[in-house]
Amino acid sequence: MVLNTLYMDLVRYVVCLCSFIPASVCAMLGWQLFGPYEWSMLDNENDQLEFAWTVVPTFGIIGLCCFNVRCLLYDYFTPASAVVKIVGHQWYWNYEVSHDPDGSYDSYMCDFLNSVDKPLRLHYRRAYSLLVTSADVIHSFALPSFKFKVDAVPGRINQVSFFADRLGVFVGYCSELCGAGHAYMPIVVEVVDPSI
Repeated sequence: MVLNTLYMDLVRYVVCLCSFIPASVCAMLGWQLFGPYEWSMLDNENDQLEFAWTVVPTFGIIGLCCFNVRCLLYDYFTPASAVVKIVGHQWYWNYEVSHDPDGSYDSYMCDFLNSVDKPLRLHYRRAYSLLVTSADVIHSFALPSFKFKVDAVPGRINQVSFFADRLGVFVGYCSELCGAGHAYMPIVVEVVDPSI
């Protein structure tokens, strides 16, 4: 929650900064257009064109910022049904799922291709809040099937929302070069239907 609030403050700052610069340019253009003639522009300038190429990108940037804030607010106010803590180690993953009776467990690579001894098991059609960090070096928790990637940075907790909308077994890998055993820390997520 704290990270989301800090991120929202950063977004507000960027929105204010992005609106201040075009507003000052529009003010200068207005002064040039409607000020006294001796202070105004030269005869070879095109007022309408300058006004258009200032105003159109301004509204484009404001629109993109509004879409970003809308997505952030959706993420901020959508309650997660469970919290999953993910800690990257050299060279395995540690998972702690709030609805799992086993509590915290480590996930090591097995002898079979793209398999681990204990996969991360999530329930189908549930919203999760993933808290991702690292205990040693920078890792990256990536699931290409879900188009999902979040960095695991030591000393920092990255919070992201995750919605398991497909059943099956999904494989990913650490996508940040983290040392000699980097290729040996796969991610296996099993999305299961708890009603079956």
